[in-house]
Amino acid sequence: MVEYNGTRLLFDPFFPLNENMGEQPLDEIPPLDGIFVSHGHFDHIAGIPAVCKRYGEKVGVYCTRTPRDTLVTKGMDSGRIYQISPGDVISMGDLEIQVLKGKHIKFDFWQIARTLLNPRMIAYRKNLRYILKENAVCAESGETVVYNIQAGGKQVLLLGSANLDAETKYTKGADMLILPFQGRSDIEKYAMQIISRLLPKQVLLSHFDDSYPPITSSVNTEPFRLLMRKTYPDIAVLIPQINTEWINLEEHNTIVS
Repeated sequence: MVEYNGTRLLFDPFFPLNENMGEQPLDEIPPLDGIFVSHGHFDHIAGIPAVCKRYGEKVGVYCTRTPRDTLVTKGMDSGRIYQISPGDVISMGDLEIQVLKGKHIKFDFWQIARTLLNPRMIAYRKNLRYILKENAVCAESGETVVYNIQAGGKQVLLLGSANLDAETKYTKGADMLILPFQGRSDIEKYAMQIISRLLPKQVLLSHFDDSYPPITSSVNTEPFRLLMRKTYPDIAVLIPQINTEWINLEEHNTIVS
């Protein structure tokens, strides 16, 4: 969630299948002004129907064509879903959201192998049935986008997947880069390529948790932190905890409880 001057936007909402991560009650989500989707995979849109049901007709959903079609097939009113494309700029309150072309991460052989051959595939077979069913209808279709969020002289670059489009010009030196950190066996080195291209002032890791076992895992972020400390000592790396912190960019880039 991003908030500025009373405007609240939610990005890629989901509810974990992992009971160990705790539950996010719908009634604890504050009023929203919009929901934004980075791409159409189920783990990025799974929570949208429930969140929208809570708010009735008040909240619009902003996404590209494929997730829009998916949400409509799931019963959502097409009139509240706004189709966006790279190049669009959306203003909400004092927040400005620029839509940029992105790219989904490419899973490598070793990541796929260690996921498929893991005993967790049996232990979490109930989850797996749900995931396979959702994955069959929730496509990415090459439509991953990056959001450049601007407000109060600050810029947040939000990636829905750990990859960038080779031809797109992205903001360098953003106040914060939100970087998904899962999907490859060499995720540390892979992420460093993104850091070297964008050179943000700080990095907030996302997607490193085990929300959807058995296809996800809890990624050890410490090797990346050590690599960043050695290579880019001036770029802070933040590892957020669910429901416990706000990160305030207006107060000297510190974490505020």
